[in-house]
Amino acid sequence: MKLELFQNPYNGRPLQLAKRKGRTGLADGAGAFFPFRNGYPNFLAGQAAPGLTQKFRQVYDQVSSFENLLVRAFNRLFKSTELRADWSRFLNIQPGDKVLEVAIGSGRNIRRLPTYARYFGIDISAGMLDRCAKNAQQWGLNLELCQADAGQLPYRDNTFDTVFHTDGLQYFNDRCQAIREMIRVAKPGAEVIIFDETTKEIKEQYRKIALMGRCICDNDIDRSQLYAPAQFVPEEIRDVEVKLIDNGSMYRLSFIKPVKDRQPVSLATDT
Repeated sequence: MKLELFQNPYNGRPLQLAKRKGRTGLADGAGAFFPFRNGYPNFLAGQAAPGLTQKFRQVYDQVSSFENLLVRAFNRLFKSTELRADWSRFLNIQPGDKVLEVAIGSGRNIRRLPTYARYFGIDISAGMLDRCAKNAQQWGLNLELCQADAGQLPYRDNTFDTVFHTDGLQYFNDRCQAIREMIRVAKPGAEVIIFDETTKEIKEQYRKIALMGRCICDNDIDRSQLYAPAQFVPEEIRDVEVKLIDNGSMYRLSFIKPVKDRQPVSLATDT
């Protein structure tokens, strides 16, 4: 773990290794302390999770213990492995790159990517991160994990050569803030790519799964959350592109962070 990549996600202060009451973790000079859990830092310790974030955190913690069985059943029901076989070809990963996946889940996406890069992943669910850590060891993945919120990433500005997210942006409590954070931690000239289900996919598949169906309801998710959120990408960002992939079941929203610093523009709020 290279500490120079990290910062306190709530105040931007640098972090260092520390011990508090017999526990090892990361601390800043202001007294904040983030303990390690199963080898990765927990930046959500003592933090309240708002709205949809808390709801899906609980769901994924519950399903993590039988995630392998769930994935196999999902693949048989919906042939998702066949449909989503080509999404990884859109990631232009070079040897030695630092690549961040936001909401990494159990790490199955990283398994599809080239082994010559360094991979980092954050997720809100401790259960899924524990599963991901086991998978990474089993699969021989070069992977560093953190428990954190997508809207408050624990990394310094301009850190990653590629930042991507697959599945679930529509369930984030604040998509605008999450996109803002993906841009912040990406290097100038780096690509940010979001792959997610379309409305067609949500209606035809997820609503058929009882556990997910209880979370995906009209009272919680506005219809606008089921479409590619290109409106949250700042005006100075170039090469913004939205395309349907996988027979229309998913969209790909991609863009490149400008190389030269420009005056920031205000972003629309996700309300």
